[in-house]
Amino acid sequence: MPYTRWDGLKKGAYRAVTVMEPFISLGLKEGAHIIAAAFYRGGEVVAPALTPEQRRAYYDAENKAVDLINADFYKYAHHVAASAKGALEPRELLRAFVRYKHVDYYDPELFGRAYEWMKARGLTDGMSEHATLVVP
Repeated sequence: MPYTRWDGLKKGAYRAVTVMEPFISLGLKEGAHIIAAAFYRGGEVVAPALTPEQRRAYYDAENKAVDLINADFYKYAHHVAASAKGALEPRELLRAFVRYKHVDYYDPELFGRAYEWMKARGLTDGMSEHATLVVP
């Protein structure tokens, strides 16, 4: 869990950890340094047994939440800051490390280019084509 990784870093058990907000802002507040940063997105990962209608309803709800959060981030920031267990106030979250965006749909052509790149470098065994991983 992110809090456990952050705690381990503070106690010296780790020299570097991968964390997300609120631990990036908390780390900077407490003197940590960023050695690499990236955004990731996992909201498109849903149960494959969902019907197309259920999946669409989920994505629509997620997109609506994104719009609400982006319109007034600090109205909702306390939910993100809660993981820091009181060590970080919601107003201390740095917007530079928080990014909420609408659902991305995995285009078969773009997926294919990335997948071919991975296959060429031995990063996949070639058994996970777009049609087997991505549910329309």
